[in-house]
Amino acid sequence: MILPIILLLLLVVNPSQEAVEPILLDNGLCPVARCVTYDEVNTLWAVPDAAYFQQCRRVATGGWALQLMPCAPGTLFSYKQQVCVLPVYWKGCAALPDEQRCAAPRCGTYKEVNTLWVHESSDKFYQCRRINGTWAPLALPCAPGTLYSFKHQVCVLPSMWEASCNDE
Repeated sequence: MILPIILLLLLVVNPSQEAVEPILLDNGLCPVARCVTYDEVNTLWAVPDAAYFQQCRRVATGGWALQLMPCAPGTLFSYKQQVCVLPVYWKGCAALPDEQRCAAPRCGTYKEVNTLWVHESSDKFYQCRRINGTWAPLALPCAPGTLYSFKHQVCVLPSMWEASCNDE
């Protein structure tokens, strides 16, 4: 099943009130929202409609759950800036550098250790594992018939897969 991506077409007006050409507001390439680690709980998460975002909220059972939140009228959520901004300052996750998705795996920070990295072969991925007292990337295979998706941070069916890097 292909997840629907909501696209919003908006006419952006610059500070001098001159109309500029429309831009396509799509947060579909932003990281998948999770509320597992401390960093994730303290991250605001993008949804495809840039007029909204998600944040982790405590639930009665003691865990965390995502809650959809609106931006103030006339503003759009910027994942990179972690705040709702005026449309002229908005950039979607497609504007994030390819190096974030396509760089060699890194295991130096807490966030990097908790990221699954793109492998040269789309049916594999890298995961940071503790080896001889230090963190190092280890190549792991996807389940048969699936491909690794950096966007989803998991191996997915081919119908859900999109190339993570420009050269794929």
